[in-house]
Amino acid sequence: MKNLKIKNAKKVIFIENKANYIDYIQNKKSKDEFVIYHGGMYSPIKGKFFRKIYENAKGISFFHWSDIDIGGFKIFVRLRKIIPELIPYKMDKESFCSKKIFWKKMSEVYFENLKVLRQNDEYEVFFDVIDEMLLNKCKLEQEVFII
Repeated sequence: MKNLKIKNAKKVIFIENKANYIDYIQNKKSKDEFVIYHGGMYSPIKGKFFRKIYENAKGISFFHWSDIDIGGFKIFVRLRKIIPELIPYKMDKESFCSKKIFWKKMSEVYFENLKVLRQNDEYEVFFDVIDEMLLNKCKLEQEVFII
């Protein structure tokens, strides 16, 4: 790819889950958004594509939406290595708490792994929600935001 232009977009949003992507495109997308489905831990080729988008999108804000869990946080941190200004979308404490009836209990092993993640400064943007998750021993799947 040699020439890439994103016209009329003020916001790029990466969505990890296909169901959420489809729902967002059909029901929530505004005209000034460019929405990308990336399907989890993306391949190196997709990473190059994402970098090309970032390099050619001057003055545009970038967001990422994933599960509120270890995997979602890791995807975000990995994508942030390409897009340093990346902002979490619906991955904060308020979003987590708003869907309390859908929380999933975590195992003790998962709990311990989340505590380790909480000590890593790369995940600082998620410390508030991680603290809430640890307090309640729960995590949240992205799909519940479709409901």
